[in-house]
Amino acid sequence: MEHPDAIDSPEDAQDPQPLSLTRSALEIDPTATPCPLDWGRLFGNDHPVEVEIGSGKGMFLKGAAQMAPETNFLGNERAGKYYRKAVGRLTRTALPNVRLFHADGLDLLDRWVVPGSITVLHVYFPDPWPKKRHQKRRIFRPELLRMAYRALGPDGEFRLATDHPEYRQVIEELFAAHPGIFEPLPWDVATGPAQLPTNYSRKWERAGRPLWWARFRKVPSSGKG
Repeated sequence: MEHPDAIDSPEDAQDPQPLSLTRSALEIDPTATPCPLDWGRLFGNDHPVEVEIGSGKGMFLKGAAQMAPETNFLGNERAGKYYRKAVGRLTRTALPNVRLFHADGLDLLDRWVVPGSITVLHVYFPDPWPKKRHQKRRIFRPELLRMAYRALGPDGEFRLATDHPEYRQVIEELFAAHPGIFEPLPWDVATGPAQLPTNYSRKWERAGRPLWWARFRKVPSSGKG
């Protein structure tokens, strides 16, 4: 999900744009790939899988994949122009443990990810949609928590960040309103990909904005998800 300062219009962020018929080797073609995704077939190994929803231009994915070569990363971006930038950036690095998917993030979690098959879900600086008439488009809503819980394996983590104070409050209230699904953890910047920057973290830090980074761990199953 891209931040509104970087999009041309609400429609640009919401609607996938036409893509080239020539695909990079790291792109998943939903028209030619069985649903749900088979991670072993997709990556050619049984390494753990992390998913980033709203991967933007791919900065986090690039750094994370380089830092953790024994982990597979799937990046999902709905906005076509940012998806293409990520494809260009990550194709040049030729990282074997990255794949990209152009679709709606909730649809990815709902239909394409096998329940219990990922270790970490990343959502960094999603569009806060500050105007009241647009707030229904926010990705943080109850169905996201349900889908994240279902997608994550035992002790799986949900990592997120925002620079928007009101959206932070909305997110905290959302987690609090669904107890027994996720429990908060301290944000450890020294732990693997958690220390990596994104385009927005660099931009907002330079602008002096306070950033909120958070981690939540999946609570053992009690019939939820």
